[in-house]
Amino acid sequence: MKLTYRGVKYEAEPSKLAVAQGKIGGKYRGLNWRLHHPLELPKPEPVYNLKYRGVPYCTGQGSITKRPKSVAKPAATLRRNQRQKVLEQIKAVHLTNIRCTLERRMQVAKAQGDEQLVRLLEAEQMAFPWQ
Repeated sequence: MKLTYRGVKYEAEPSKLAVAQGKIGGKYRGLNWRLHHPLELPKPEPVYNLKYRGVPYCTGQGSITKRPKSVAKPAATLRRNQRQKVLEQIKAVHLTNIRCTLERRMQVAKAQGDEQLVRLLEAEQMAFPWQ
Protein backbone atom coordinates (compact mmCIF):
# COMPACT_ATOMS: atom_id res chain seq x y z
CA MET A 1 0.00 0.00 0.00
CA LYS A 2 1.47 3.36 -1.02
CA LEU A 3 1.05 6.19 1.48
CA THR A 4 2.17 9.80 1.81
CA TYR A 5 2.93 11.75 4.97
CA ARG A 6 3.90 15.44 4.75
CA GLY A 7 5.00 15.00 1.17
CA VAL A 8 7.10 11.90 1.82
CA LYS A 9 5.94 8.82 -0.03
CA TYR A 10 6.47 5.40 1.50
CA GLU A 11 5.28 1.83 1.20
CA ALA A 12 3.35 0.43 4.18
CA GLU A 13 4.08 -3.14 5.14
CA PRO A 14 1.34 -5.18 6.78
CA SER A 15 2.04 -6.54 10.23
CA LYS A 16 3.57 -10.01 10.30
CA LEU A 17 2.24 -10.62 13.79
CA ALA A 18 -0.48 -13.31 13.93
CA VAL A 19 -3.52 -12.25 15.96
CA ALA A 20 -6.73 -13.88 17.15
CA GLN A 21 -10.05 -12.13 17.53
CA GLY A 22 -11.40 -11.90 21.04
CA LYS A 23 -14.81 -11.07 22.43
CA ILE A 24 -16.85 -8.15 21.19
CA GLY A 25 -15.44 -5.01 22.78
CA GLY A 26 -18.37 -2.73 21.98
CA LYS A 27 -20.10 -0.85 19.20
CA TYR A 28 -18.82 2.06 17.17
CA ARG A 29 -21.15 3.80 14.71
CA GLY A 30 -23.46 0.81 14.81
CA LEU A 31 -20.82 -1.82 14.11
CA ASN A 32 -19.32 -4.28 16.55
CA TRP A 33 -15.60 -4.05 17.19
CA ARG A 34 -13.52 -6.84 18.67
CA LEU A 35 -10.36 -7.04 20.71
CA HIS A 36 -7.37 -8.67 19.01
CA HIS A 37 -4.83 -10.72 20.94
CA PRO A 38 -1.42 -11.67 19.54
CA LEU A 39 -0.75 -15.40 19.22
CA GLU A 40 3.01 -14.84 19.34
CA LEU A 41 4.84 -12.09 21.19
CA PRO A 42 8.00 -10.47 19.82
CA LYS A 43 11.05 -11.01 22.01
CA PRO A 44 14.01 -8.66 21.55
CA GLU A 45 17.41 -10.20 21.04
CA PRO A 46 20.34 -8.33 22.60
CA VAL A 47 22.58 -6.65 20.06
CA TYR A 48 24.54 -4.21 22.21
CA ASN A 49 25.31 -4.54 25.89
CA LEU A 50 25.29 -0.95 27.16
CA LYS A 51 25.41 0.78 30.52
CA TYR A 52 23.65 4.02 31.53
CA ARG A 53 24.51 5.55 34.91
CA GLY A 54 25.78 2.21 36.12
CA VAL A 55 22.69 0.25 35.00
CA PRO A 56 23.35 -2.31 32.26
CA TYR A 57 20.83 -2.79 29.45
CA CYS A 58 20.66 -4.37 26.01
CA THR A 59 19.29 -3.19 22.71
CA GLY A 60 18.13 -5.52 20.01
CA GLN A 61 15.87 -6.48 17.16
CA GLY A 62 12.66 -8.41 17.70
CA SER A 63 12.17 -12.07 17.00
CA ILE A 64 8.99 -14.08 17.33
CA THR A 65 8.47 -16.36 20.33
CA LYS A 66 5.43 -18.35 21.36
CA ARG A 67 3.11 -16.69 23.86
CA PRO A 68 3.59 -18.19 27.35
CA LYS A 69 0.64 -20.12 28.75
CA SER A 70 1.24 -18.86 32.26
CA VAL A 71 2.87 -15.64 33.32
CA ALA A 72 5.39 -15.77 36.17
CA LYS A 73 4.00 -14.40 39.41
CA PRO A 74 5.71 -11.39 41.03
CA ALA A 75 7.43 -11.29 44.42
CA ALA A 76 4.58 -13.31 45.94
CA THR A 77 6.26 -16.47 44.63
CA LEU A 78 9.39 -15.91 46.69
CA ARG A 79 9.83 -18.54 49.31
CA ARG A 80 9.05 -17.63 52.87
CA ASN A 81 12.68 -17.74 54.02
CA GLN A 82 13.78 -15.51 51.12
CA ARG A 83 11.11 -12.95 52.03
CA GLN A 84 12.17 -13.14 55.67
CA LYS A 85 15.81 -12.46 54.74
CA VAL A 86 14.81 -9.45 52.65
CA LEU A 87 12.63 -8.10 55.46
CA GLU A 88 15.47 -8.51 57.97
CA GLN A 89 17.85 -6.62 55.67
CA ILE A 90 15.32 -3.82 55.24
CA LYS A 91 14.80 -3.65 59.00
CA ALA A 92 18.56 -3.43 59.63
CA VAL A 93 18.97 -0.60 57.10
CA HIS A 94 15.98 1.24 58.56
CA LEU A 95 17.33 1.00 62.13
CA THR A 96 20.76 2.17 60.96
CA ASN A 97 19.19 5.20 59.29
CA ILE A 98 17.20 6.05 62.43
CA ARG A 99 20.31 5.70 64.60
CA CYS A 100 22.37 7.96 62.30
CA THR A 101 19.63 10.58 62.25
CA LEU A 102 19.34 10.48 66.04
CA GLU A 103 23.12 10.87 66.46
CA ARG A 104 23.14 13.82 64.06
CA ARG A 105 20.25 15.48 65.91
CA MET A 106 22.10 14.95 69.20
CA GLN A 107 25.27 16.56 67.81
CA VAL A 108 23.29 19.59 66.62
CA ALA A 109 21.50 19.91 69.98
CA LYS A 110 24.83 19.77 71.85
CA ALA A 111 26.37 22.34 69.50
CA GLN A 112 23.43 24.69 70.11
CA GLY A 113 23.60 24.08 73.88
CA ASP A 114 19.99 22.85 74.12
CA GLU A 115 20.22 20.63 77.24
CA GLN A 116 16.50 19.80 77.31
CA LEU A 117 16.59 18.47 73.74
CA VAL A 118 19.80 16.52 74.52
CA ARG A 119 18.06 14.80 77.47
CA LEU A 120 15.03 13.93 75.30
CA LEU A 121 17.23 12.50 72.55
CA GLU A 122 19.26 10.46 75.05
CA ALA A 123 16.01 9.05 76.49
CA GLU A 124 14.85 8.17 72.98
CA GLN A 125 18.20 6.50 72.28
CA MET A 126 17.95 4.37 75.44
CA ALA A 127 14.35 3.32 74.69
CA PHE A 128 14.84 2.38 71.03
CA PRO A 129 15.66 -1.28 70.13
CA TRP A 130 18.96 -1.11 68.21
CA GLN A 131 19.47 -4.87 67.77
